[in-house]
Amino acid sequence: MNASRLRALALLASIALARSAQAAEPEPVKLRGDVARQLEQVDKQLQNADENIRFVETQFTLRDEPSDEEAKLRRFSDGEIQYLLGDWSAASVLFYDLVSDPKFRSNPSYPDALFYLSDSLLQQQNYIGARLYLRELLSLPPTERYKDALSRYLSVASRLNQFDGIDEYIEKARKLSGGQLPPELAYVHAKWLFKRTDLKDEERVTRARAAFEPLLRSNIRLVRLQSAYHLGVLSVQTGDLKDAIQRFTELAALPANEPEEVRIRELANLSLGRLLYELGNLDEALDRYQEISRSSESFADSLYEVAWTYVKKGNYLLAKNAIDLLLLVEPESPLVPDAQLLLGQLLLKLQQYDEATSAYQDVIDTYGPVRNKLDELLTRNQDPVAYFDNLLSRSDRTLELNTLLPPVALRYARTQEEVSSAVSLISDLDSGHKGVGEARELATRILQALDERGLETFPELQEGYTRADAVESGLTRVEQVLVAVESAAVLEHLSPEERAQLEEVRKLREALGRRFSLLPTTQREVEERRERMQARVDELDREAYRLSYEVQSLTAVATAVRKWVEDTRAERKTPPEEEVEFLSALQTESDTLKELQDELARTRTRLADERNAVATALAGEELIRQEFYQMLQREHSLVASFAGRLPEDVGRLLARLQEVRERTDSLRVRVTTAKATLRAQLERRGRAIRDKVQAETALLSQYDAEVAAVSGNARNLVGRIAYDSFRRVRQQFYNLVLKGDVGIVDVAFTRKQDKTGEIQKLSAQKDQELRALEKDFKEVLKDVE
Repeated sequence: MNASRLRALALLASIALARSAQAAEPEPVKLRGDVARQLEQVDKQLQNADENIRFVETQFTLRDEPSDEEAKLRRFSDGEIQYLLGDWSAASVLFYDLVSDPKFRSNPSYPDALFYLSDSLLQQQNYIGARLYLRELLSLPPTERYKDALSRYLSVASRLNQFDGIDEYIEKARKLSGGQLPPELAYVHAKWLFKRTDLKDEERVTRARAAFEPLLRSNIRLVRLQSAYHLGVLSVQTGDLKDAIQRFTELAALPANEPEEVRIRELANLSLGRLLYELGNLDEALDRYQEISRSSESFADSLYEVAWTYVKKGNYLLAKNAIDLLLLVEPESPLVPDAQLLLGQLLLKLQQYDEATSAYQDVIDTYGPVRNKLDELLTRNQDPVAYFDNLLSRSDRTLELNTLLPPVALRYARTQEEVSSAVSLISDLDSGHKGVGEARELATRILQALDERGLETFPELQEGYTRADAVESGLTRVEQVLVAVESAAVLEHLSPEERAQLEEVRKLREALGRRFSLLPTTQREVEERRERMQARVDELDREAYRLSYEVQSLTAVATAVRKWVEDTRAERKTPPEEEVEFLSALQTESDTLKELQDELARTRTRLADERNAVATALAGEELIRQEFYQMLQREHSLVASFAGRLPEDVGRLLARLQEVRERTDSLRVRVTTAKATLRAQLERRGRAIRDKVQAETALLSQYDAEVAAVSGNARNLVGRIAYDSFRRVRQQFYNLVLKGDVGIVDVAFTRKQDKTGEIQKLSAQKDQELRALEKDFKEVLKDVE
C-alpha cells in the first residue's frame, strides 16, 4: 500500500474519531438513490469476484500439483486411450516418453507401456523399432502380455529375417502355458518355422510339419484350416503330390463362412487345379479353377491357368475367351504381358491372322518404348552403378524407383523381393532422416513457444491466469466506480483551484478508462473475445488454404506442360535452344511455386498455433490495467487530501466507500497471490519440459549421425541392387518385345504357308482338272489330228 493510501486512511480515520467524540452513536449514512444503486451493483460485483477468485484458488492454485508418479500414470492413461482409438502415432509418442524415463522402469505398468509402444510401432510398419521394444518386453519376467508380445515378435522376426533367441522365448512361453503353447501362438510359431530361410529345406520342412500337425486338432476352426493348408504346401515342396491333393481336396470341400476361411478354400482350389493340371487331369483341374470367385485376389491367376488348361486340351477358342476375360477384368495384373502373347498365339491357331498381328503389335507398342527407356538409362553412363550411387548420394532427393522407371515397368520391379526390400530400405532411411529433421524442428518450436508464449503452452494454467485477469479487471472497474462516486461527492466543496486540479486528473482517468473498458472483466467476455479472434484466424486460414490450392493447381499445370514437352519432342520442330530456354523459364516458375507452397505451409502452421492459444491475454493488456489503476489511485489520493475540511455527510460517504475499498483490496491481494502461484507453476513446468527437450535434442544429433552412417553404408548396396534390378526388368521387356516380334513373324510365316498351301492345292486341283479335260477331249483331239 503506497504512502498516499496511508495518508488517506489516516485522514479518514481522524474524521471518524472526531465525529465519534461528538456523538455516541453515529448517524447512518444517507445516500442518494443513484449512489445507493451504484454501491449495490458494486456489492454484487464483489460477490461475483469473490466466487471467481475462489474458483481459481480451488481449481488452480491451492490444489496440489500432481506428483511425478501421478503425471506418469496420467500420461499412461492418455496413451492407452490413444492406442484404443487407433491413433498409433500419438500413442507411440506418449509411451516412448514413459519407457525412455529410467524412473518409470520400476513402475508396474512398465511392461504394458512396452507392449503398447511396440504394437503402435508395428501398426505403423516400423518393424525395427517394434522388434527393439518387444525384445525388451520379452526379457522381463513374464506377464500376461508375454504371449501376445511373442506372437508379434515372431511376425516381426519373420519379416526382418532375424531369428536369434526365439527358441528360448518359445520355451519360456511353453512353461507359462503348462508345457503347451496356446493355439494362436502355436500357429504363429509354426508359420515362422515354415518361412525360415536360415535352415536347410529338409530341417525346415520337418520342424514346420511337426509344429502344424498338432494344430489340426485345435478347437479353433481357423487355426485348423490354416494349418491344413500349410501342410499341403509342405507336401508339394517335398514332392508328395498325392498327399497334397488329398489335403487340398478336404480343405476345398469344407464350408467357409468368414472371409479368411473363404480365402483358404480358394487357395486350396487353386493349388488343386495346378496339381491336377500337372498330372494331366484337365477336366478336374478346370472344375477347381471354376471355384475361384471373381472377387478373389487369385481370380487373374485362375483365368490364366484356365486358358493354358484349354490350350493343353486343344480348345483354343475357350482358351482365348479366358484370356479376353482376364485382360478385361485385371488390366493391371503382372500377368497381362504373358496373357497378351498367349492371346496372339491362340489367334494364330484360330487362323485369325489380322487379330493375331494386332495382339503382338500391342505388346511391341506397349513395352517397346519402356525397353528403349531402360536401355537409355543403363547405357547413357559409362558406369551405371556409379550413376545410381551418385543419384542416391544427392542431398536434395532420394533414389526412388518410381522416379526412374516407367509406371508399366515399376510393377515388375516391385515384384522382385530384393528390389522391394531395397525400396523399403531407402524409404526407411528417408523416413528416418525426415523424422530427425521434423523432430528437431518440433523441438525448436517447443522451446520457442516456452520462451515467447509462456502460459499459452499450458492451457490449464492459462485458463486459471485468464480467470484471475478477469477478476482483476473487475476489481479495477469497481475501483473506478468508487473513485467516480467520491470525486463527484467532493467536487462542489472544493475551491476553484482544487476543482481544476481534480478535473484535470479526472479527464486523464476518463481517457484511460475508454481503453480499459474494452478489456473483459468476466469469463463470458473472455470466451466471447476468444471466439471472435478464432473466427478471424479461421478466415485467414481458409484464405491460405485457397491460395495453397491455387498454387498446387499451378504446379500441376507446370508438370503437365513439362510432360507435354517431353512427350511431343519427336513430333515438334522446335529448335533445341528455344526448348532449353522455355524449360529453364518453366523450372524457374516451378521453383517459385515451391517457395510459395512452403511459405503457405509455414503460415498455416503459425495460424494453427495462434488458433490454439488465441487472445486470452492480449499484449499490453496488463499495462493498460496497471496504468488505469494507478490513475485511479492518484485521483483517490487527491480526494483523500481534501477529507479534513469536508462536510460531515460527505465524510461518512467517504468512510463507507473506504469500507468497500478494503474488501476490494483483500480480493486484489488474493488475485495477486493466485497469479504469482500460476507463474511459479509455469516456471517449474517450463523448466521440466525444456530440460527434456534439450536432452532429446542431444539424442537427435546422435540419431542423425547414425542415419547418415547407415545411409552411407547402404548407398552402394542399394545402388547395385537397383542397377541389377533395372537390368533384369529391361531383360524382361526385351524378351516381351522379342516374343512380339517373333509372333508377328510367325503370323506372317504361317499366313505365307497357308497361302502357299492354298496355291499348291489350287495348282494340284488345276492339274487334276486339266488332266480330266484332256481325257474327256482326247477323242475329239484325235479327230482333229
